[in-house]
Amino acid sequence: MTSPTDPTRIPDDRITIERRHDGAIIVRVRSVDLCGNPLSDAVFAFRCGDPQHAYWLSRLNAASTNTP
Repeated sequence: MTSPTDPTRIPDDRITIERRHDGAIIVRVRSVDLCGNPLSDAVFAFRCGDPQHAYWLSRLNAASTNTP
């Protein structure tokens, strides 16, 4: 995993994490338009048992506890 100071890391303000009613974690990475050709957002779904589910769930929980 990359460190927070790694220049290849996706900035947190471009990532949205939510939990669906069925427990799946949805991760959306907003596209950046640098050349006038916007791309669609990248959207990933992780379900319990998927290798990255626990990681994204911990990120979601951390974001929930940091929200005022």
